[in-house]
Amino acid sequence: MKNHRVAIAVFALIGALIGGLAGFLLVPHASRYTASANVALLPSPDLTLVEASGFWDVLTRGQVTRTAAVVYGDKRWLTPAANAAKVPQGQLALTAAALPETTILTVKVTAGSEAAAETALTEVLNAATPQVSALAAPYTVKVLWPPKGGGVTPVPLPGRPQVAAAGALGGLLVGAGAGWFYTRRSRAGTATTRRSSSEPTGEDTLARS
Repeated sequence: MKNHRVAIAVFALIGALIGGLAGFLLVPHASRYTASANVALLPSPDLTLVEASGFWDVLTRGQVTRTAAVVYGDKRWLTPAANAAKVPQGQLALTAAALPETTILTVKVTAGSEAAAETALTEVLNAATPQVSALAAPYTVKVLWPPKGGGVTPVPLPGRPQVAAAGALGGLLVGAGAGWFYTRRSRAGTATTRRSSSEPTGEDTLARS
């Protein structure tokens, strides 16, 4: 029994070492950056104060802003954005969401570099805003452009120690399972051999008679 436990421990240790090393080496090295900008929906400036109050009431319900967010988040804008940023379309990620209890929505583009993220976001806003303005009429769509570079933030990635630890844990479990399976088969084979050796042969039967 002790030997079987040692074998399982050895398998588990080897699995942990392999998993930890794989996690350390396979951790993603590429950085990701997200460029974001806010878009505000406002009543037309030509409205009187009384008229504008009614339009504000509709806006604060959020439906107009959510509809605009759906249009800004449409993946069709990724093609011109990728062309403008000169990167493969698969490297870009686009999201848009309305901010609760406001008339503002946020548009975000994630890319492999700050410049690509910023350029792609600019292209998305330029391409989508005319259609959003047409759908949102009579409301005015105002893009709140961030200062150059001011709307770009790095996307946090898991560090090597965290990924290595997760890999080691996974390898430990897999290794322990493999060790248990190995020792089980080994014990089954040993038991079969013992039974075979203990069964009397034909010569033994004749000698006894």
